[in-house]
Parts: sequence; C-alpha cells; structure tokens
Amino acid sequence: FAQAIGSKRNSGARPHLSHSLSIMEGCVETSPSLTKGCTPLSVPCVGSAKNSWSDRRQVYELERLEGLVHKDFHLAVLCLVYTGANVVCLVFNSMDEEFREEHRMPFHMLEFWSTFIFAVLQIYIMAFVASGSLCVNPWLLRVVMVFNIAFTFVPAALLAVSVEKFEVLAHEIEYSNEITMAAIDIVMVRALMRNAGAKVLAINYVTALFALAITTTQLGVYNWAEDGEHLAHYFEFCFELLSGLISFSFCINGSLGCAKLLQQRLDAMQCSEGPDALIHGGSDHVSV
Repeated sequence: FAQAIGSKRNSGARPHLSHSLSIMEGCVETSPSLTKGCTPLSVPCVGSAKNSWSDRRQVYELERLEGLVHKDFHLAVLCLVYTGANVVCLVFNSMDEEFREEHRMPFHMLEFWSTFIFAVLQIYIMAFVASGSLCVNPWLLRVVMVFNIAFTFVPAALLAVSVEKFEVLAHEIEYSNEITMAAIDIVMVRALMRNAGAKVLAINYVTALFALAITTTQLGVYNWAEDGEHLAHYFEFCFELLSGLISFSFCINGSLGCAKLLQQRLDAMQCSEGPDALIHGGSDHVSV
C-alpha cells in the first residue's frame, strides 16, 4: 500500500488526491484484523480538512486573477477600437458639406452605435476592473447602467428608423448623457492618479471642470450656434476620444496590476510550499 502511495505521488497526481493519500498515512490508524477483506477508506482529520480548504481557496484566487488579467486586457483593446471610431468620425466631420450630406446615414450610425457599445463597455469596466481598485457602490452602478445603456440605445435606435425625423432629439439625449460619461471618467482618472501617487484632490477638480465644460459647451453650441451640429461634433468626438483613452489606461493598468499580483502569489507559494506545490497546484490552472 505504501508503494502504491509513492507511485501515485511520482506520477504527478492532482493535489487533492495526493493530499487524501497523505491523510490516510498520517491520520488513519487501522488494525489488520479490521481491514482484512475491506477496502481502505480515507477519513480526513480536522487539520487536513483545513489545509485542503486553504489549497482550494488559493487555486480559486489564482484562477480569478488570471481571468481578470484576460478580461481587463480585452476591455482595453475594445476601448482602443472605440477611440479609433471617434478618429474616423473626426475625419468625416472635417470633410466638405456635400460629402457629409451624401454619407449622412452611415456617419450617424457609426457615431451613435459606437457610443452605445462603449456605454456597455463602461458597465463591464465598472463591474470587473473597478471592483478590484475602487469601492463601487451598487446603487451607483445601477444609476450608471440606467443612464448609459438606456440613453445611448434609445437615440441610436431612433436614428436607425429615421435620421430626418429624430436627429435633433437623438443628439439632445446623447449630449445630455455625456455628463454621466464624464462622471465615470472622473472616477477612473482619480483611481489612476491615486495609484501614481499624485495629489488626487486637485486633479479631481481639474478633471471634473474640464469634462463638464466640454459636455455643457457642446450642448450649448448644438442648440444656439450657427451650424451648431457641425461644430458640436468636434467637441463630442474630442471628448469621446479622450474618454476612450482614459478607459483604455484604466483597463490596461488593471490587467498589468492583476498580472503582477498573480506573479507575487505564485512566488509566495513557491517560497512557502516549495516547487512541488506549484507543479501540482497551479501549473494546470495559471499561466503568466
């Protein structure tokens, strides 16, 4: 039986299997008269059960960190795609009036549907990325979801039906909702600057004033300036381009931070439990 145990260990058994076998060695004492003709049972002791739970929790934590590394990286890539969409819209808006009128429908579809997709991205960023670096209030998350999702999908859907009929209403809703986007950007900038060791209070005020100035200015320009839509688009796309870059920085920092923490956990396991613990407990689940 002892030889069978040794062969299981040398064959690279899973952690829970080798742990159960070690429990049978150290915690179960049987007599030959009782075990004759019977199958040996694994009866864990209290200490070994605690160790088993600790091992499972460590593996779960490593898998969770690995998942966050990938999720944050994918969100960062999608934020760059949104940034590129706003660059395209800026180029389109700089073209002559005849070209803009000719391609009015695809321009507005790109403008509004990319904003809706980015609003969905921001919800995932608040849920996955910000949960690791910020204390996200559940009520705040609900409010952001309502404003960001509803107030970006509705104007996009209206314009898909008729640009001529709903263009003004769609722009009013979108520009009003960008105040919510500005608030999310302020939260992200605050976290980025806090991690960099900057003076958070001053940066909060500057970022808040800058974001609110852009959003309110574009709303005023659209309603009261001559050729207001054309001019307001410059404010809109510059603001959204900046918002996409802020979200990208926030996500990529989260991905790199989780990767660093994951490596630290692996190093700590290797120092405390030896290389055998990593071979059995982490190599099949975690890759850095």
